[in-house]
Amino acid sequence: MVDFSRVVDNASRVVNNAGKAVNNAGHSVGGFVRRVVDRPLDARRPQTVTVTAPRAQVMQFWRNPENLSRVFGDHVRVETAEANRLRWTWNAAGGSMIWETRVDVTAEGLAFVGEDDADTPGPRVVLAVADAPRGGTEMTLRAEVPGPDLVTGALTFTALYRARALMQTGEIPTLQGSPSARESKGDL
Repeated sequence: MVDFSRVVDNASRVVNNAGKAVNNAGHSVGGFVRRVVDRPLDARRPQTVTVTAPRAQVMQFWRNPENLSRVFGDHVRVETAEANRLRWTWNAAGGSMIWETRVDVTAEGLAFVGEDDADTPGPRVVLAVADAPRGGTEMTLRAEVPGPDLVTGALTFTALYRARALMQTGEIPTLQGSPSARESKGDL
């Protein structure tokens, strides 16, 4: 014969233990979220990616304004303004910003440096290249441009990721044309 009071007691213990486990998980997730949210965001921190290409090829790639426009995507267009100078057009939601930079070859790599105003430093995009420990080249990109910091940090990583893909495969990964990226009416 089944002792229903014992079955109910066991079920009650299982439910209580499950409740405690869910509660503990909630506290753990809440603690993690608090640590992430409370951590100061430093979007100007350099981003680094390794590419399987020699340093000379990496340097040549980044000197080409057409490549710069492709790796920075839809948000930035780069074109030659004059010898050793580039014009950057940043398309943001509030309009567009345009600045010119000179291209400096440094001991570490390349620096795209805007003209300094007396009160405001000009835009600066710095690419450092170094031999990677296991072959290839490490590309480190830091951008100090008149754009929102969070977008700047995400954009520098995206540019490095796209540059690596373009150098290694000849194309940039995209979801364009994929059924998962289709737009449909009624989607919010």
